[in-house]
Amino acid sequence: MAWTGVSCLLMLLLHTGLPKPGNPPPPSTPQCYIPYATLVDILCSWDPGSDPQIPTSYTMYWQSGDWTDSVEGTNVSGVIPRDRYSKYSDLEVWVKAVNKLGNVTSEKASFNTGDIMKPPAPEIFKHSHQPLEIFWRIDCLELVSLKECEVQYRTQDQQDWTQEEESLLKSYSLQTPQPNTLYEFQVRCACECNCAESMMSDWSSTYTARSYEAAPVKALDVWSDCGVTSELSQCGLMWKELPIQFARGEVLGYMVTLLYSNGTKKDENVLLTMNGDRLVSQEKIWRFTPSLQGVLGGDVSAYNSQGASEHAHHALPTSCKGLPVSELSFTVNMTLWSLNVSWFLPNQPIENIQEFVVQYNKAGIFPTAGFEWIKVDRNLMSVILRGHFENFTAYNVSLYAVFNNSSCLLASKIAYSISGLPPKVRDFQSQIDGNVVTVSWQHNLLNESKGHILYYQLILDNSTVHNVSGNQTSFVFSGLTSGHHHVWIRAATEAGLEPSGSINFFYLETDGIFYTLWLIILVLLTLLFLFLLIWYIKEKCIKEKLCFQVPDPINSKLFQQKIPEFNSSWTGNCNSVEYNPKISELEVVEKPLWDAKASPKEMSNSDRLIGDRTHTRRNGERHEEVHADPGDYRDKDLQQTEGRRENRREGYRKMIDTYKDERDWEESLSEDDQFVSDYEKHYMPGNV
Repeated sequence: MAWTGVSCLLMLLLHTGLPKPGNPPPPSTPQCYIPYATLVDILCSWDPGSDPQIPTSYTMYWQSGDWTDSVEGTNVSGVIPRDRYSKYSDLEVWVKAVNKLGNVTSEKASFNTGDIMKPPAPEIFKHSHQPLEIFWRIDCLELVSLKECEVQYRTQDQQDWTQEEESLLKSYSLQTPQPNTLYEFQVRCACECNCAESMMSDWSSTYTARSYEAAPVKALDVWSDCGVTSELSQCGLMWKELPIQFARGEVLGYMVTLLYSNGTKKDENVLLTMNGDRLVSQEKIWRFTPSLQGVLGGDVSAYNSQGASEHAHHALPTSCKGLPVSELSFTVNMTLWSLNVSWFLPNQPIENIQEFVVQYNKAGIFPTAGFEWIKVDRNLMSVILRGHFENFTAYNVSLYAVFNNSSCLLASKIAYSISGLPPKVRDFQSQIDGNVVTVSWQHNLLNESKGHILYYQLILDNSTVHNVSGNQTSFVFSGLTSGHHHVWIRAATEAGLEPSGSINFFYLETDGIFYTLWLIILVLLTLLFLFLLIWYIKEKCIKEKLCFQVPDPINSKLFQQKIPEFNSSWTGNCNSVEYNPKISELEVVEKPLWDAKASPKEMSNSDRLIGDRTHTRRNGERHEEVHADPGDYRDKDLQQTEGRRENRREGYRKMIDTYKDERDWEESLSEDDQFVSDYEKHYMPGNV
């Protein structure tokens, strides 16, 4: 059934909506002339009418007396060659259109070939400003003289021409032109001829001229912008450029008069060349940012080379004390191309109000972007602003009341033309108190938001869902069981919830807080103990490497037996130190243990044990050297080893002899043999 309906509709359109093929429409009466540039062929043109929808041929016919001729033409024009007509002869010309469905003929045009010579188009070559007058020239040549001219003009922003009716010859002066306005002019002329009627030339090329400047009229549209802070230090004076018809010349600058609270005034000449930090232009809106501390308002006027406009006064906004602001109903509806704002006071209207001002700008951006305002009559309660509003962009729409010497903000709202999915929620965090958890977050910045936040959705452990107002920034979870809990958050706008990929995750632990603290403390103490242990071992190893292992005589049994006989102390970290020691001179000389010339039989047993000894000089007395035979030792190495061991033992004995009288050598030797400790065996090995 649906396809049948569509087919019927298409057939109906084919039969009614489209033109039917048939006889061609009749062409208009041809217009013919001989161009001044050639003065040879006759050119004719016509209007073919509506499209016949099928191929159609056009033939131009002409007749002079009993002689008729024709030529094929286009659908709009044809040419009569010079050799096929006579000069100053009477002609009748018509056009015939033919196709397979039929033919049709136009009306006939009758003229004398001497009357259809068209002069050249004139040339406008100069103009004057005051008054605005244009001048042109034309060359009639073979024609007798200039007969008359016609002028048409328009402003540059107009579509239709205005034609001057009076006959002109060489110039035209425009009466009461708009000041500083760009005009376009065209001229056409006819020349005198020996003919029944002169033919007008084609229109000249368009000539452009600007009228003279005049002092600006109409006051500027002045307002102020205090950004998002509403502080005077951030405020700037704003005004719109005068339209061309009111500026009436090139605006050179603006005169600004600041009015202070102490009654003083300050004039500032704001030149357009100052465009920079203090003066900024955005889409034909100027922003001037002087220091406004202590300023109540200001007057602004525009000036050009001919004068200045009237002053436009503006009072800076203040607080709306005593006004029923809370009772005001303020509605904003924004689309991509319009902004509809309405307001209503349920009680009596505001007294002494002069007008309302509706202002909008892109929210959250400083310096202000997309700033615009419109002044509304005090008797109206709504306004529609036209413009292009960006998608997913927050606009701050405000309503102001303007009084004689002040203005104040009545209401303000954030609006979006089209909402998009919101971004991630910012700064999502938690605070734990036992089994109660408070989660908090921050609203997204206005210049980052893509729509009104209708609500926030909180999801606990993938099971419990809480929808929170879009104005809130926190939520409390209570009665939670001990363990681990997961919480997600996402925002919702008119476009929907933010996508799952942008959900924020936060981990919460609602029990075992003290256990966790004790566990952390225990781990820290363990780490501290391990650190101290490693430090101690490291220090000990370093100390052992730096301190050499030197035999300490105090560990000897020989020395320990002599301790009661003298009183001394041995201290030190590495080497033992004796306070006020008595030093004996000791000299050890190694010599062969036997005389090479002596026979083993001549060496006594005592000499084999003792070997060679040399005593040091003491009190000028020199001991005699005692030489002994090696005897029947098994080998020479054993004898040398025993000799070295005896020398070490003698060193200990001589240290003790400094505190006693020298004793017999043999007695001392016999006593040493009885008290050889493990310590001496370790530090006095048999093999050196």
